[in-house]
Amino acid sequence: MDELHRAVAPFLIASGGIHSGDIFNLIVGTFNGLSDTDGPSFKRIVVILETLAKYRSCVVMLDLECDDLVNEMFSTFFLLDDHPESVLSTMQTIMIVVLEESEDGVTQAARRLAMNVIEQCSKKLEAGIKQILISVMSGDNQLIKSEIDYHEVIYGIYHCAPQILSGVVPYLTGELLADQLDTRLKAVRLVGSLFALPGANICEAFQPIFLEFLKRLTDRVVDVRMFVFEHVKICLLSDPSRPEAPQIISALCDRLLDYDENVRKQVVDVICDVACYSLVSIPVQAVKLVVDH
Repeated sequence: MDELHRAVAPFLIASGGIHSGDIFNLIVGTFNGLSDTDGPSFKRIVVILETLAKYRSCVVMLDLECDDLVNEMFSTFFLLDDHPESVLSTMQTIMIVVLEESEDGVTQAARRLAMNVIEQCSKKLEAGIKQILISVMSGDNQLIKSEIDYHEVIYGIYHCAPQILSGVVPYLTGELLADQLDTRLKAVRLVGSLFALPGANICEAFQPIFLEFLKRLTDRVVDVRMFVFEHVKICLLSDPSRPEAPQIISALCDRLLDYDENVRKQVVDVICDVACYSLVSIPVQAVKLVVDH
């Protein structure tokens, strides 16, 4: 915050006040000056912007539940065009940080705000979000100096604008196929959580991920297979009549021949639980196979 105070000091003096409680109102207000790239204060405002991103000071706005102020800041960013790539990247970083932190339960209102902004401005944000996510997922963190949990970001965006995530499909698929067990488990957790969202249809762009997710039922590691069972069960219970249900049930039935007894038991448990919840969603042939085992 000291760096931020130093950056905005001239504006605080000009406004006749130095109360820290008003500092974020002043900061967001100064961002209107970014529209005048030739203005005398433009460079100083860019410094404020970069400081806000570097020290993640925007998180404090969430702590203070300044939802309207965050909304105003985002709206200001969306109105700005024809800026250097570094300035646009800094704006995108701030928005991603806000989205990431709002997922950590800072306030539900802040999280809803971030989701609403993404949904309403998905076309304008798509390129920037794609660039940042791919940069982080590929290990190139030049755009973002701080670590972010991009799985949480993807999960949040999938709620409101899944279509803008098409660019990360190859990277998520790669994580499902990774040699590292921990990477595969984390990818299964994320993908399974996405597909289990109530009322969320699997968009066409995510079909390759869905198919690879089901293939993890044959993963060489039993723990991965068991983890997938947990998520496909939630998928079926959340919507037994979902379009993908026949594929899921067919893949489950194939595992009745798994060499591991615990896996076979888990298949029976999942199908029985789903049948108890919605008997008509389980084909007769699947029921017969379960009975035979």
